[in-house]
Amino acid sequence: MIKLLAGFHRWISIALCLMFAAWFASGIVMIYVPFPSLSDGERIERSEFVDTSDITSLSESFKAAEINIASRIRLLQYQERPILVVEGDSSKVVAVFADSSELVPKLTVQNSRDIAKKFSDSPVISVSDQIIYDQWVVHDRFDPYRPFFRVDLDDEDRTHLYVSTKTTEVLQKTNRQQRLWNYFGAVIHWIYPTVIRKDWALWDQLVWWVSLFGILGVIAGIILGLKHSVTGWKRGSQLLSSPFSGWLAWHHKLGFIFGVFVLLWIFSGWLSMDHGRLFSTPNPTLKQETNLRGINLSAALNQVGQEDLNKFSNVREFEISALDGRAMLIAKNGQTSELLFTEANSIPNQEYLISTARSAVSQAWPETAIKSSYMVAADDVYSHLREGSFPKETLRIILDDVDETWVHINLDDGHIVSVMDKSRRLYRWLFNGIHSLDLPGFSSKRPLWDIFMVVLMLIGTIFSITGLILAYKKLVRPITNYVKGQSLKP
Repeated sequence: MIKLLAGFHRWISIALCLMFAAWFASGIVMIYVPFPSLSDGERIERSEFVDTSDITSLSESFKAAEINIASRIRLLQYQERPILVVEGDSSKVVAVFADSSELVPKLTVQNSRDIAKKFSDSPVISVSDQIIYDQWVVHDRFDPYRPFFRVDLDDEDRTHLYVSTKTTEVLQKTNRQQRLWNYFGAVIHWIYPTVIRKDWALWDQLVWWVSLFGILGVIAGIILGLKHSVTGWKRGSQLLSSPFSGWLAWHHKLGFIFGVFVLLWIFSGWLSMDHGRLFSTPNPTLKQETNLRGINLSAALNQVGQEDLNKFSNVREFEISALDGRAMLIAKNGQTSELLFTEANSIPNQEYLISTARSAVSQAWPETAIKSSYMVAADDVYSHLREGSFPKETLRIILDDVDETWVHINLDDGHIVSVMDKSRRLYRWLFNGIHSLDLPGFSSKRPLWDIFMVVLMLIGTIFSITGLILAYKKLVRPITNYVKGQSLKP
């Protein structure tokens, strides 16, 4: 058995020790330089104000989009005209001029240049040909909005903007520093080369299995390390002594001290790729989301009239939604938004929103009663994490089921933020808690948290390098010597 473990550990280590070292080292970079992203708030803040004065019929504009079931409907501004952007459940996205019900023509290079100049107030160096995938728009959340024009700006940061050809929006923003550091950070850490990540299924399976074999390799190493240590103790050796010498001794000692940390870190990283395999996901089902709205978005759109739009001024984006069968008009200006229930003809107070949200959740989970509800606190450990917090006005509705499921509703727009059952709450501690030390009273204490994380990542890197050296001695050096020997033969 020990021989099998030793063989498995040796060859898994030879295959993965470089990946381990890269994971730990790139983790240090990711502490300070996250993957580039353009938040909805920043995108909306830099968008044009919507001119609603010439809107003819939102219903007719919707019909022109030829999307039967909409998953999202928004009103934006493009070329000094309002456009209705309709998204379908099949990832189909169509933009229609809301003042004429004509389809927005295909975006050109010049159009993208103009959009970028208005967005940034910076001169444009160049505009690329249409891009379906590149390193910074490779995530599948960009799929409905492809292809893009990449616009390179002449500013100090050498900013690149990505303009969707389907919605006319700037949906991604990167600068030179982010791009450079991310090649040493997220691109390595997440195994994010474009050629792999653009195929979500391939990337998902690859990272899942590589991480799983890494876990098994570490477990085998811990067992072997303990076995050799126990044998040494029986012979009278000191606690941290090793029967080996050289790099193997260093590998054994570091593994004895930090092996459990390496195992927990690889295990928690593996859980980031769970995607519903072992734990529940935070997403509601399509049926639950539909029941929460109570009516189709097309029906909600029919209830939005010119008088509703006129209640707001200086709005950069409107969204049409529904909650508990009531049509909603959400006016957004970046970091702030206002919500109007068209039937009530007024902006609701929090009490009204809470009551409506509770009623909607009862419709979405008809077989389960509501146990309680409350607004999520700013320091809530389940919803305010280092990787991203819930919206400020989030209502937690606790269901009276076996899992005591938590349904989180954003009262600013009526959307479900997250669904957390016992499985998902456990996932928070096993992934966030372990992988990034996202622990109450600790993760916010900087630079203390930084010191802990960097030191642990450095230890993991050094430990992996010792394995890399051993792998070189075991595999690469004999091959090199053989090749050299063959070349010397007459």
